[in-house]
Amino acid sequence: MHPVARVRHVLARRPWLYWAAVLVLSTGVALVATTAVAGVEDARLAWGTTQPVVVATVDLAPGDPLAGRTEVRPHPAPIVPTGALVEVAQDAVARQHLTAGEVLVDVDVTAGHLPVALIPAGWRGVPIAEGVPTGAIVGDRVAAASGGVLLAEDGVVVGRVEQTVVVAVPESEAPAVAMAASAGELTLLLVP
Repeated sequence: MHPVARVRHVLARRPWLYWAAVLVLSTGVALVATTAVAGVEDARLAWGTTQPVVVATVDLAPGDPLAGRTEVRPHPAPIVPTGALVEVAQDAVARQHLTAGEVLVDVDVTAGHLPVALIPAGWRGVPIAEGVPTGAIVGDRVAAASGGVLLAEDGVVVGRVEQTVVVAVPESEAPAVAMAASAGELTLLLVP
């Protein structure tokens, strides 16, 4: 007789064996599930207390409004970064690129009128009419050159309207960049 047929024959004549096997298997599954849940709880307790922080729910680009794109979530206190936010203003915008799930810190956001809100402290915004469009968008790093001379090595695009780009540069370099821009002799260089 085939082994499967033999087992079916034995179980048909002794149903209590079938139910005993079901009981043993279900007890084993329950034990494994209980152990897994306890392991997760132990891991959570090992991190200690939690702290509420603001987390981005979608990828954000510089200048994107934060309203409706963030939420407050509990986070293990030992891994909460310094300056983590617990709330954001209604008019807050992203100052730099943020990814979904990232904890927002004070330097990631700013409140106020764009593009002024995106200009870093100690920097100035210079409007530049691009003769040859670079395609730079808000948040891109750029350098400014004129006549083969690098006027500003470090800059960031903080605004764009058609062919005019607002570039933030360090305060000490802003006058030279503005002068070259007003003369139409300024070229933006994209920085990786």
